[in-house]
Amino acid sequence: MRFNCFLVPSLYFEDTCLSHGDSTPVTDMETGTIPDYLVPLLGAIIKALVLVVVLPLTIAFFFTIPLPSTLALITSTLIIEYGAAPIGLGLGLPPVFVLCVLVCVALGVTLVLFDIFAIMGEHSEKVSRFLKKSSDRAKQSSFLTKYGIYGLLPGVMTLGFYVCPAVSWVLGWPKTRSILLIMAGYISISIVTILATMGIFSLVFLK
Repeated sequence: MRFNCFLVPSLYFEDTCLSHGDSTPVTDMETGTIPDYLVPLLGAIIKALVLVVVLPLTIAFFFTIPLPSTLALITSTLIIEYGAAPIGLGLGLPPVFVLCVLVCVALGVTLVLFDIFAIMGEHSEKVSRFLKKSSDRAKQSSFLTKYGIYGLLPGVMTLGFYVCPAVSWVLGWPKTRSILLIMAGYISISIVTILATMGIFSLVFLK
């Protein structure tokens, strides 16, 4: 008995996302290419880690300051920001070093947030449109345009270094000036907190 063999094209069709017949867009992960935002994102994260962790630990190592206490201060600063000053002093860390750690952590977090926001604005069309609308609305107020950015100086004392970069980014304020104002306000309130804590400690121990 003789059988006729028929080739059915559909059986040999490989249904993948790379097929010409499929209208599904090919993503970077599917093609194996590195997304454009990945490199600057990794750079921002590394920069933040250097400022937040590596630099304080390096200073502590060279000045023979206890590393566990330094790590505890870093962790506390990430959670309660300048409110971690009493914890650092309570652990017996030098006041100048406590201020240094507070500033390093705040600067690292502030810079990485601005970098992440910039990456989002460049690589997301929805975010870019949102930023443009927010900036246009802010420009409708002459007072907010001229003097609003200076609100970051006292704002960081109440809102903290997690919120202020987002406010500046949404309203379209200049990045460099915003960072300077945020850090100026943060350093000021950190110094006040350290001095107040030292005064309280001195009163307690004198008694």
